[in-house]
Amino acid sequence: MTDSIPTGFAPWRPSSAFMQHLDDLSGFYRRAADDVLALRVGQVHGNMHGMAHGGFLATLADSALGFVIAHQCQASVVTAQMSVEYLNAVMPGDWLEAHVTIDKRGKRLIYATCRLQVDDRLVLKASAVFAVRQAATPTSDG
Repeated sequence: MTDSIPTGFAPWRPSSAFMQHLDDLSGFYRRAADDVLALRVGQVHGNMHGMAHGGFLATLADSALGFVIAHQCQASVVTAQMSVEYLNAVMPGDWLEAHVTIDKRGKRLIYATCRLQVDDRLVLKASAVFAVRQAATPTSDG
């Protein structure tokens, strides 16, 4: 296990209280060049089998989707639907990255996908629909 942070990543502080609580446990990072969010997985993220808890992974995907959509589309959004496929285990010490692609942007709905990866190994795929809110400030990170 290594504690090093890959080049290009800087600490990222989410805006929502819930995600700030997770950040206090995890220490989130962001690579601004391509809006990739990441963290070093620790024991605190584990389930009874010693691997990252599925609920934590889904939360990370949802938050990465919301943040990237809000940032790139300059819109305030909320999750309307999300489906998740768990593909591989994530273990303590893994550097976990969330890569988001916006698939379609409409006036009221935005469709996007998130891939959680450890190195080149795909560990989770999430497809989501976000509803655009009519708010003054474009924010969302779960």
